[in-house]
Amino acid sequence: MFGEHAAFIIPSYAVSALVIIAMCVRIMLQYKAQQREIARLEKAGIKRRSAK
Repeated sequence: MFGEHAAFIIPSYAVSALVIIAMCVRIMLQYKAQQREIARLEKAGIKRRSAK
């Protein structure tokens, strides 16, 4: 049904999907960490230069 190359193509797509999902999760975790760091710095009285 999938052809003679399915044994290569299907795992390749699966690995690619896992890598993309892992990258998205890492980006979301980094974003949350940066937001916490910004909140901590602002609470300490350090303001962002872009907030002028």
